[in-house]
Amino acid sequence: MGTPDAAVADDALRAEALRLNTRYVSEVVVAWDLCPWAAKAFTSGQVRQRVNVSEVVAPEDVLPFLHELEAAPEVAIGLLIFPRLVTRAAAFDAFAERVRRADHARRPGAVTLPPAPSFLIAAFHPGAPETFATPPQLVSFVRRTPDPTLQLVRTSVVRRATGDDPRVSDEVTRRNFEIVRARGAAALDALLSDLRRDRDESYARLGVV
Repeated sequence: MGTPDAAVADDALRAEALRLNTRYVSEVVVAWDLCPWAAKAFTSGQVRQRVNVSEVVAPEDVLPFLHELEAAPEVAIGLLIFPRLVTRAAAFDAFAERVRRADHARRPGAVTLPPAPSFLIAAFHPGAPETFATPPQLVSFVRRTPDPTLQLVRTSVVRRATGDDPRVSDEVTRRNFEIVRARGAAALDALLSDLRRDRDESYARLGVV
């Protein structure tokens, strides 16, 4: 059991992580109109954010949040934020894949049935690439959240938006590429860098390296 001081520190860190994540959502995803269906969910209260303050996490630690989201049909997107997790972007991508496998393994008939997740999982990381030259590379560029973050999008929401046609997602990627080129990649990069500065300074005040 943690000490009262540790509990207070954890609560302060959760509050800052939520503030920073909300700033990313509102100033990057919504303000730059980078995801048509996600922006609607964000602005209509269909997003649930949670913060995990552990320094070490396992795929199984994500499953309770998945259960919570599955039991809340009004929620379209879940964001699970890890402010104390120190890991590289590639390792966090691998962690997301392990979460997908753990999610599938808990389902009846997992051994014989193909994966049919209720939520699609994507990894966002502050160490994602800081440059891009093509529309697919832009996807990683804009996923530079202040903290390692798992985005969980309800599969039915994506299917309603895309009709299971992969060309729709490709079109959104190309559209975003044109938006960023028109508004200026340097401006978006400066915003993402400012989010990282904000994160580093606010966590330093809390004693989090």
